[in-house]
Amino acid sequence: MKYLLVENKQQEGQMLLDNIAEFLWNNGNEVYSRNSFNNEFDYQNIVKCCDCIVLLILSDCSAASIFEIEQEGFQEDFDLEKSLNKKFILVFSIDGVYSNAIPFPHKIFHFERLCQNELTRFLHWCRKLNLFTKHPSYTAHQSFIFF
Repeated sequence: MKYLLVENKQQEGQMLLDNIAEFLWNNGNEVYSRNSFNNEFDYQNIVKCCDCIVLLILSDCSAASIFEIEQEGFQEDFDLEKSLNKKFILVFSIDGVYSNAIPFPHKIFHFERLCQNELTRFLHWCRKLNLFTKHPSYTAHQSFIFF
């Protein structure tokens, strides 16, 4: 899968986002960050073709408002009204991880507070369940013996 990580201006937030990027990369995914693009055109193209947008929100607001605010921003910036609704969005907030993959928005993991220890606990949970792991396609062919 292709993940676009939306940068966080706060130092602590950027360190957490870097750890998320490392986890996704080490599990065979393509990871892109806003600051890795030289121009707006390249950034718009990756927004359109990525499978998942990963956000880190350190402010205290409801999950529903997080999804609404961010979706409105992406729709205005990149004219993505139709395609964004189909994008998988993963939001790391101060109280947990939310996703729009199942009943929108749905908390998939609870944090007491967003910090390195809680993020490590979430990533360990993901490893146990093989979440966000790119699985190689099955290419082996079975041999049949006919009598």
